[in-house]
Amino acid sequence: ISNTELYLEDPNMGIVEKLSQFLEPTNQSAVFIIWDDVGMGKSSIRDFVARSLRDIPNYFTIQITDPRLTSFQMLRVISEELDLTNLPVNRMIVKKRLRERLVELAQKGLITILWVDEAEKITKDILSELRALTDLKTEDGLKCCKLILSGTPSLIHKIERYIEKDPEDAAAFDDRASLNTFTLNRWTVDDIYNYWKLIADYCGGANPFDESCAEVVLELSDGKPRTIAQVTKFAIHKKAVKNFFEVNLEGPIITPHDVIEAVEEHIGELK
Repeated sequence: ISNTELYLEDPNMGIVEKLSQFLEPTNQSAVFIIWDDVGMGKSSIRDFVARSLRDIPNYFTIQITDPRLTSFQMLRVISEELDLTNLPVNRMIVKKRLRERLVELAQKGLITILWVDEAEKITKDILSELRALTDLKTEDGLKCCKLILSGTPSLIHKIERYIEKDPEDAAAFDDRASLNTFTLNRWTVDDIYNYWKLIADYCGGANPFDESCAEVVLELSDGKPRTIAQVTKFAIHKKAVKNFFEVNLEGPIITPHDVIEAVEEHIGELK
């Protein structure tokens, strides 16, 4: 699923549409939160959006995939990504230069997007600093910086606690009803089968899965994209090995029995 050519758009069309609206130049709230369980494809969404924006000259995306930093380290990382050099050790000066840089870029028509993955790991201080950056506006009143936070359900709980405990500092999140929040969709049987067809097209072959396998994989995975991709890999590998060493009357078609057998074998190897 990490292969950029194997990104299945259909299950997440809703979030792509919402993100497109969110990224439009505006004076409204500039914080977008994507939260869901591990394995739901948050990183894939991030990579898809980043690839899509590369060809649009109006945006510059900074991806922070390991946010276990101090708030000052976070400011320095963002500053360096924006080509600010010879940064001092004085926090206030770094913050001032970063804010000036964001406004400068926005005045030239370039909106900076900060995408923090695994954002449930960020501290309250980092959240406060990032939120403050989204307050910046051009002379025309347009936001200079957009913030996207993606993480597990604990992320939204952390932000809710932040709003409750520090209502004044959290005011820039607007009110709770106006937060841009989104959870990802679990895949359906049709999504799983379309994913297999996407793999087949990418490899230049035929879809090896019997259509009834999709129901089995859905039950095994609970619709989580990462688990679906893993089960798919196990089943294809198991069938390939079996066909190589044995005369198989079923031919190359992967059956529900093959899927279950492949998963059981993998679980056995982990013990």
